[in-house]
Amino acid sequence: MRCYKCDSVLSDNDFCNSCGADVTVYKKIVRLSNSYYNMGLAKAKIRDLTGACELLRRSVKLDKKNTQARNLLGLVYFEMGEAVQALSEWVISKNLEPKKNLANEYIKRLQANAVRLDTISQTIKKYNVALNYAKQGSDDLAVIQLKKVLNTNPNLIKGHLLLALLYMKKGDYERAKKPIMKTLKIDANNPLAKKYLEEVNNQTEGKKIEQKRSQENRKGIRDYEQEQIEKELAAGYDIALPKRRMVYRESNSGFMTVLNVIIGIVIGVAMTFFLLIPAKEKSLNETHNKEILKLNSQIDTLNNEKKELESQKETLESEKSDLSVRLDSKGNENNVVISDYDNLISAVNSFNAKDFVGCSDKLKSIQNTARSEVFSALYGAIQPEAFKEASNACYKKGKDELSKASSLESYDEVINDLKNCFSYDYMQTDYIDAAEKLGEAYEKQYKLALETNIEEAGKYKEKALNEMTELINKLTSEAVADNKAAQNLQVHINNIRES
Repeated sequence: MRCYKCDSVLSDNDFCNSCGADVTVYKKIVRLSNSYYNMGLAKAKIRDLTGACELLRRSVKLDKKNTQARNLLGLVYFEMGEAVQALSEWVISKNLEPKKNLANEYIKRLQANAVRLDTISQTIKKYNVALNYAKQGSDDLAVIQLKKVLNTNPNLIKGHLLLALLYMKKGDYERAKKPIMKTLKIDANNPLAKKYLEEVNNQTEGKKIEQKRSQENRKGIRDYEQEQIEKELAAGYDIALPKRRMVYRESNSGFMTVLNVIIGIVIGVAMTFFLLIPAKEKSLNETHNKEILKLNSQIDTLNNEKKELESQKETLESEKSDLSVRLDSKGNENNVVISDYDNLISAVNSFNAKDFVGCSDKLKSIQNTARSEVFSALYGAIQPEAFKEASNACYKKGKDELSKASSLESYDEVINDLKNCFSYDYMQTDYIDAAEKLGEAYEKQYKLALETNIEEAGKYKEKALNEMTELINKLTSEAVADNKAAQNLQVHINNIRES
């Protein structure tokens, strides 16, 4: 046990030998936290997950640094289908105790299977959709959605309980029993599941009693006709009982069954051919015609924009010629003005040729974007689109190259492209994934350097840490709404430092 003030190891005394702090109450709190942990562990072993969860929450509430309790709480959450809550507990545990912590292994295993993690995350969203359907009264939609959720994440206890509740609402108590029993198999002492099971048993037993009474009542009804027949037989009358009518029986011939099936298939195919296919073709043709009209309209718009850009470009070239004549005698300033016009004209040419990276680089080289009214208008017309497409192009190129990279030089190209993504309008692309891919490229390059050229590895490490830190500062200073990109980079910085 360590002191809560100076983190020194405590003795049997009621005060810290290093800082002199009174630790009497602190020791009692830690012992109580450990007691709750031990009780929670015992509950977890007998699959009383609800009880274990409650005791472990008390344990970490008393002592937040009790990483054993926090790790076990994460495992209990994961067993109950709550992967997000489990991951939260393990991340907190890892931050409290970075070294020799089982939480590191749990997180790595969970993150190693990214598809599984994403699937579990999606099930929580789908569960929330099902819950909204249930609140709105769309019980059938909620049941369908919950079945999809439970097929993907069969341990999601709250999903089983909501499904059972919806069946109970419909009065289908036999079906409701199945998800309740699955819940109790996962969490043997779930109080809500037990309450639901008690209600289901009461309802089903009540129905059985009613059915039994109904059958008994039917048996108690007197058959007066039969009594009359028996009396007449006893008196010696010859009773002519009516012959039973012929009862229709369905043919058991296998041939007739096959013939009926074939006739049904033929009729179904004929209906599909004569009714459904023409209607479908008509619908497709109408949709196709609308798309053609829309595309033609877009093409006309693009052609008009291109003509307008060409016209503005010609005006700029004319202005440039005039300025060249007038500014021959004004030194370096003239060169800057002419250079700006040259860069804008080159940018327009690159834009028309769909070379958005080249166009953006030329635009970034312009020192004064307000040379003239035409200059400003043309710059404003192409700059947003060019920066957006350039950022997308760099991101896609870097992402594709990363999967093929195998040498230090090839990783340099990947890093270059992904860094360039952030030098344009990166908010218009998937910049969170771009940051993740960039950090991954730095980390893989450093590991490769350690394997191939350990003497140079230090340079790659320093370069990776400096450049990622600069990008984090850029993202932070520009107040990006989603800080996930900076977090992704920080994770890779930590990984490189620990390597």
